[in-house]
Amino acid sequence: MNGDQAVTLSGWDWAFLLWFLAVTTGVGLYYAKRAGSNLQEYFLSGRSLPWWALGTSIVATTFAADTPLVVAGFVISGGIAKNWLWWNFLFGATLTVFLFSKLWRRAAVVTEIELIGLRYDGASSRALRAFKAVFLGLVVNSIIFGFVTRAMLSIVEVVFPGLDPGLALGGLLALTLFYTAMSGLWGVVATDVLQFVMAVLGAVLLAALGVAEVGGLGAMIERLGEVAGPDGQQRLLSIVPTSWDAVTAGVVILVLVNWWAVYYPGAEPGGGGYVVQRMSAAIDEQHARAGNLWFVFAHYVLRPWPWVIVGLCAVVLEPRFFEAAQLDAAGREAAGLTEFHPPEKAYPWMFRFLPVGLLGLVAASFLAAFMSTITTTLNLSASYLVNDLYLPFFARGRADDSAEQRRQVGIARGAVVLVSVLGAVVSWVLVSAGDGWVFIMDLTAGSGLVLILRWIWWRISAVSEIAAMLGSAVAFVLVRIQGYDAVLADWTGGPKDQVGLLAIVLGSTVAWITATLATRPTGDETLDAFFARVRPGGFWGPVAARSDARAESLGRDLRMWLASTVFVFGALFGLGSLLLLDTAVGMSCVAVALGAGCWLRQLFAAEREAGASS
Repeated sequence: MNGDQAVTLSGWDWAFLLWFLAVTTGVGLYYAKRAGSNLQEYFLSGRSLPWWALGTSIVATTFAADTPLVVAGFVISGGIAKNWLWWNFLFGATLTVFLFSKLWRRAAVVTEIELIGLRYDGASSRALRAFKAVFLGLVVNSIIFGFVTRAMLSIVEVVFPGLDPGLALGGLLALTLFYTAMSGLWGVVATDVLQFVMAVLGAVLLAALGVAEVGGLGAMIERLGEVAGPDGQQRLLSIVPTSWDAVTAGVVILVLVNWWAVYYPGAEPGGGGYVVQRMSAAIDEQHARAGNLWFVFAHYVLRPWPWVIVGLCAVVLEPRFFEAAQLDAAGREAAGLTEFHPPEKAYPWMFRFLPVGLLGLVAASFLAAFMSTITTTLNLSASYLVNDLYLPFFARGRADDSAEQRRQVGIARGAVVLVSVLGAVVSWVLVSAGDGWVFIMDLTAGSGLVLILRWIWWRISAVSEIAAMLGSAVAFVLVRIQGYDAVLADWTGGPKDQVGLLAIVLGSTVAWITATLATRPTGDETLDAFFARVRPGGFWGPVAARSDARAESLGRDLRMWLASTVFVFGALFGLGSLLLLDTAVGMSCVAVALGAGCWLRQLFAAEREAGASS
């Protein structure tokens, strides 16, 4: 198939797609009876997941249908360095692995929201738990459902040109909804493993065929210079911005602030969402940490480069994507380039270079990516609404009664349907998948630090979290809705988006620090029980003095965090530089990664020795 042909599915392509859907549905239904017995089975797979299954499930969830489109679009509109918008979350991800994964497993909660009831007390704790159940369960996850579905709609329009896209996507959603509601986390994880393999294979194949179409990696790099000019070529290929300008200033702000300040599903400071759900479902603490570490490596090192390569190939094969990305709306309309905006459309446009048979495989990989994210989003939403809203506030009857347990699973399945309906509505409102990403990060900017400190500092209370969320919301309205981010950008000379982020974070931080110091701390009884159960390290002076529990070593955990962060960044940049034929930089980064890996291994050994002697 060449670039002038439309995408057309052959009989073999259809056969592969139908086979994949049948297998996925069959696996989900296989676990339906087991998942339906009680909420522990439905939401946590009976706390029996091994590290490789839970880590792969997290990776599959983050590999949504929107992700390759957005990453390739970032490359086209801002170069490889624009991926710092999500690469900065690596700092928080490794922090979760080495400071918080063991603590989450010890807490033995069903959801991250349940921790509120263990960590805080009083009416503020109950109000916070109820609010977050509704906010995360209905609002945030409906937005995630919406922008993932919106991205999948772009794929459906390309792959199934003869079908009504809404009807085709509706059928796929109905199938996903059915087996998710029936099989719970058992079905989600089992299908995630299959879907991860399919999604990675499809991305690698598309990247390889794209490179072959442009004549190889060397030819791709040379032709980028012809399309974008020398300066444009350098901007497209630079992993780190090479000059101090607005883009570089934005990257610095993201690295210094964004990863700890912003609450974003799957990248929450201290862990949250489906990451916590998987860690809570682990066999034990060690499986929770190992699975999370595998997720971080696969997510940041193994997956992004095929998407980046596809974006670069799209610039060479259809320069109008690059041209449209450099213009504003009026300029695109005047140049007749509206068809090539947003740049996220470039990824599915590349499907036309897939030969018969492989098109079905790549299309199935997107179905896999879409379904893995949707299933987790729905199951997680149901866990919030049932575990943190229905059970503590509305449940009647004994928790150990079999009829009551089946009723709870039935309510969870109803919650899955509710979030599906709300998410479908959101999907028609969003302009692009990237809109959803930015909206959630802006709305929650500033609340992330409290989520870290609640594990480390005893003085954090429920009022602290409430003030952080309210402060973020008020600052969001003033900065983004009222347009003060533009005023601040003009005044400081910095990039509008990142200067606005700093303003939201500042407003939220002032609000929660003031509220924390002006109100009473959590009661001693609650703090003592939490410390004895979780044994967190850090600033727990008066609480630790009353306890016989042995706390974690915060210093050792921070050293492991630093070593793992250097290791993953070194591997990420090393692999990317080698693919871009920058051998010297690539080998240097690989050497740094190996050195950090050796340091991390020594820290693991020291941890085991300390545990054996205690």
